[in-house]
Parts: sequence; C-alpha cells; structure tokens
Amino acid sequence: MAQARRALLSSCQLSRCLLRVGAALAVTAALSACASKPGPWPARALPASAAVTVDAAQLLSRKQLVDWQYDLDERNLRATGSPRHEAYIDALHERLLRAGVKQLRFEPVNLRQWSVEAEHWGLEVLDGERPGVLPSAGYIPYSGVTPPSGIAGRIVYLAPDSKPDASLAGKLVLVEMPKAAWTGQVFHQAAMHVHDPDHAMEPDTPYARPFQMLGPFIALLDSLQAAGAAGVIVILDTPSLSADGLYAPCDGVVRQLPGVFVDRGRGQRLRDRVLAGTAPVLRLTMAATVRQVQTRNLIGIIPGKSEELMVLNSYTDGTNGLETNGPNAIVDMAQYLTRLPQDSLPRSVMLLLTGGHLAGGAGIGQFMDRHKDDGLTQRMAAMLTIGQLGAMEVLPDSDGYLHLTGRSEPAALFSPRTPALMDAASAMLRRANVAPAFVLPPANAGGDGCAKGAAWLDAGRTLRAAQGIPMMSYVKAPTYQFSYGIGTVTQTDYRLMQRETVTLTQMLLDLSRVPYADLRKETAP
Repeated sequence: MAQARRALLSSCQLSRCLLRVGAALAVTAALSACASKPGPWPARALPASAAVTVDAAQLLSRKQLVDWQYDLDERNLRATGSPRHEAYIDALHERLLRAGVKQLRFEPVNLRQWSVEAEHWGLEVLDGERPGVLPSAGYIPYSGVTPPSGIAGRIVYLAPDSKPDASLAGKLVLVEMPKAAWTGQVFHQAAMHVHDPDHAMEPDTPYARPFQMLGPFIALLDSLQAAGAAGVIVILDTPSLSADGLYAPCDGVVRQLPGVFVDRGRGQRLRDRVLAGTAPVLRLTMAATVRQVQTRNLIGIIPGKSEELMVLNSYTDGTNGLETNGPNAIVDMAQYLTRLPQDSLPRSVMLLLTGGHLAGGAGIGQFMDRHKDDGLTQRMAAMLTIGQLGAMEVLPDSDGYLHLTGRSEPAALFSPRTPALMDAASAMLRRANVAPAFVLPPANAGGDGCAKGAAWLDAGRTLRAAQGIPMMSYVKAPTYQFSYGIGTVTQTDYRLMQRETVTLTQMLLDLSRVPYADLRKETAP
C-alpha cells in the first residue's frame, strides 16, 4: 500500500506543481513591475513628526511584499513545531534584526505534537471489483494513530443530524462534514461600525466559510470517539481540487479516532454502496507519531518614552501564505518604528509572534500564563493582533471550484466597547478603505474563545488569553483559510496590504497617546 500511496502522492504533487506554475505565470504577467528582486529597505532616521502622521513612503515596497508572499507559499504548511515552522521563526528573527529591533528573545512553547508522514497514512479498498488505494483529500490532524498495518472493517454510514451510539463501537464510520452558513446579518446585527460603501455585504448576502463548521465538526468527532468508533471518513462537499489539503480541526487535541477526508465524488460513491447494502471493506492507515515537543514564541521590544507597552501580535504557524502573513506586516511596521526617535514613541512597542495557532492557541496562552504575575502583562496598555492582510475573496462556483470574485475578503476588527478603541478601529477601516469591513465586539465574549466556538476562532483565542488587556484583532476568514498546498500570490491585493499596514501603524501610534485608563473605559452595549 505504501508504494501505491507514494505513486498517488507523486501524481497529486505534480498536479499541484502545475497549478503553482500557472499561478506564478499569472503573477508575472499581473505584477511585472513587482516581480524583480526587491530593492533596499528604507534606512534614514525619521523625524518625530513621523510618529504623529505615518509617512507611507517609508514602509516597504510592493516588490518586497510580493517576494515575501512567494516565500510563504514555498514554505507551505507550517504545522506547529514542525521543521518548516521552526525555519520560518528563524527567518522572522533575521528580518527583525534587519529591521533594527535590537531587543529580541525566544520563549519556549511546550505542546503534545501529532504528526504523520505522507507515506504513513491512507485509505485502501480491500474487496469488490476494484480493490486498491482510495485517493483521500487529506488526513484529519491530531485525529489518532493506527498500527503500521492499519485498521480494517466494513464501513457504516452515519446520516447528518444522527447521534452516534454504541452500535458504532469498533466501526469505520462514514460521515458528512457538518454544514454551517451565515448571511451578512451576522455582521450587521453586532457591528459597532460598518464600512461598506459599495454594499458588498448586505444583511441577506450569503457568507459561508470553513471556520463556521469547526464547532459542529469538533462536536461530531468527540461524539464518535465517545461512542467507541474505530475510525472516521469525512465527506467534504467539494470536488477533489478544492477538497485537497484541509487542515482541520486545529484545536491541538490528540484524539483516538484516526480519520481522513474524501472529496464529494468519492464520498457519494461510498455512501451509495453502504445504502445499497454493499458496503466495502476498507483499511485505514494512520501511522502517526505523538510526542512532546517545544516550539518558540519570538518577542521583540522597540523602546519608547515609557515602559508601558503597545503589543503587536500575530502567529507564525499556519496553513498557507495568506492565512498567516501577519508577521511579515509586523516586520514592515517594525522597520518604520525603529527609525523613529525614541522620545517620539509615548510607549514602548512589544512584537509578540506566537506559535500554536494550529494547536489550540498554545503560544499566546503560555505567554500570558508565564507572565501573569511578573508585572509584564500589567504594563501592556493594549494589544493588536493582525492577519490575512491583502486577502481577496475566493468563492466556489456552482460546481464547487474556487474562483476570485474581484472583491476583497470581508474583514472584521474586533474591539472592546471602549470609545478610544472603537474610534481608532473605525478610522483604520476608513483610511485603508477596507470594504466590506466591520468593527465588532469581542468574539465569544461570554465564553472561553476555544476552538469549539464557531465565532471567529483566532480572535476568540487571543481575547481569551489577554486576561483583561484591551485587545483588538484584525482578521479575515477566506475560503481557503485552513487549506495547505495552495498558491496565494495571485489571491493577494498588494495595494490593499500596503494600505492596511500603513493604517495599522497609524492606529498603533494614535493609541499609544491615549491614557492607560482611557483604554479600559468600556461602555454598555
């Protein structure tokens, strides 16, 4: 089976390679002015006035942003604590040194890591007219472990909305991915500010994104495990090209329910056979490794007049180049801030690049736990988390294949109900002309922000960890958010990315002049 699996993977990798080549050719044509080698970074010292009004010409060039997006695409999936993840942390360390950040350090992040090599997982048909490898769209991360020889059995089907019970004990269970879809009403009913001059997100506009299914999906996996199922095969309602490479859930919980995804066509054929009374015997192999590992948070300090801190946060592990490009924007912001006179910065700036985004938010949680009693978190005046800059909207057509719509991906800027923060958030969206975009109250404000919550996963995790620190989170949730192995260079609006970086820098500087107490004066809903 391993040899057949390698051949299948080679075919899939060739297909993805051809897609990547096509994307690269498209970018060369569309961004010919930016495709050459990036030029030197701005280097001159900035006047104190540049800390009041950001000089957009002193941020990095579009050429550099394109180059970094290519780099992220080449790094592909950066699972938490993996060699690719660690290499990216090292690259960010070097970039921040170049940006002039002199106070840099690493802090450890410990986690129980689940990992599997390409040739050690797969699905195989053992009976019928066409036995052999059954192509899978991907593995379910942290799902569990089988012996090297796998587990075999005749599959059973669990219909949507059916509750797992003891009859599934020891069985390979075929299920369908839970569906969840919102409309723009979700934004409009909660928004404290709306910036949507073209009315791209009306209350009745459909809004379906993968993060919405995470809560129901995790609940399904946990209920199957509680019922004693031996393994799970999850049907994704998309064709193979769109289904491949889903990395979900990302709560970092190691389960005892090894599982894989299959695309719509193969899943329907399996389901039809089960319903017809000719369920096939399958072998599921997930020879994964579970071990305790240590990754790192990367922390930098840019000194200002005060020891109080404005915190810039993003995460370093992730699925693809657009889903986790926040750290590159922070490098850009850092090279600007380090060239300002120290006395022009009312507060010092902390750069907090955390690991564990794909493992239940381990990095931000452990950082907050480590420093809750040493005075560091008390010095934090406010925190700003950023990600998915420049993301363009990509939606499935009637057949399920993804296409650019020509619009920007809807954005959310989460903010406490504090006048100074809400005003800064709405000003940022207007200045950057991010649209459609919404200033929203904290996600899952009454819950713990964990991965089981369907409402804006990343914002919820960081807000949970912030322990009373005024926290703002600028995030988007593109359709490909949890997909790896895809090229994102052509799915990025670099002009928008530049505007976002400039206005986020302006917002940080504006808030650095707001008194500490005023950043905590929340108003009633």
